[in-house]
Amino acid sequence: MGDGTLWTALRTLEWAMGLLDWLKPPPPEDAELNGVVDRVVARLDPMLRSVADYRRRLAPAVTSARAYCAAIAAQIPGPIEISRPAFASNPLVHALFASADDIERMLARSDCVREHLVGATPAMGDRCCALLGMRHREKAGFGAQLAGDLVHYDTPQTTLYFTDHTLAEPSPGLQQARLRLTDVMFDSLVESLATHVAAVREEHQGLHTEQAIETARQRAGHGPEDHMRRLADLEARLRATGDALQPAQLIDTLVDCLQHPEPYLRLDPVTVAVDRSGVIVGAGDAAHSAGDILNFVELTSRDKRRWVVMLAYIERAEACAAVERFEAARRHIVI
Repeated sequence: MGDGTLWTALRTLEWAMGLLDWLKPPPPEDAELNGVVDRVVARLDPMLRSVADYRRRLAPAVTSARAYCAAIAAQIPGPIEISRPAFASNPLVHALFASADDIERMLARSDCVREHLVGATPAMGDRCCALLGMRHREKAGFGAQLAGDLVHYDTPQTTLYFTDHTLAEPSPGLQQARLRLTDVMFDSLVESLATHVAAVREEHQGLHTEQAIETARQRAGHGPEDHMRRLADLEARLRATGDALQPAQLIDTLVDCLQHPEPYLRLDPVTVAVDRSGVIVGAGDAAHSAGDILNFVELTSRDKRRWVVMLAYIERAEACAAVERFEAARRHIVI
């Protein structure tokens, strides 16, 4: 067979394979993924459905964002046991709470504990895995410092402490907790985007109001040149916000945000060395070698506050006992 004949045969085969690919039925749609896409669209703007291929354009971005949320959930440290014995044995737990009594107070006042653990059936297990969040604080002050055999008083010190301890998203075990957090974080990401869209829409409405006021002032003859410049600026901003709210443009923005979610949702690692009193020690301090190295992460999400987060195991018996003691103390009258 000559080179020309071989080339013709190869071209014919390539054409036939292309025809078979074209005749092949399209891959079945992912009903679950389509459901997630429709839920995102409903939250942001139902008018996005007017774009003919909105599902095809959004599906890869939604898949990417969910994978990102799953990775964030997997990077949350833990689980660690939160209990009185852990306060004495675990340096991190010791640093997170001022005293073992603070653990009991957190458990007693937690809505998560009351809703999930108190009154739970034995079939639900002896403990749960929940997200523990708190605020990271540092306080400057003065204290005593040991340097060799000498004690120096009024030494500048910075103390590490944590406030606003909160338990959330309880689950029977670790795997279920990370899956649940993946869903919660994705919903939070979508809510952040919805808030951004609502802000643009509100700005657009405000610009319409400003434009009406400036038009009325111009007609009244108040500084026509200044008002002409002001009107031109308003019209440009109205066009920009109006274009941004068009369904096709909004889908492009949504795709970009879902594919690059870091500004809306991320974890930042924090490492700090403290002594047993919670005083931060530096690499050059004598106490550094005897200090505890604490590693934790801070979550940035649509909640503008940064939260130190970790997964925690909570024993049902200890949580229920804490709630009972708290309720008994509230009913006790001291005369």
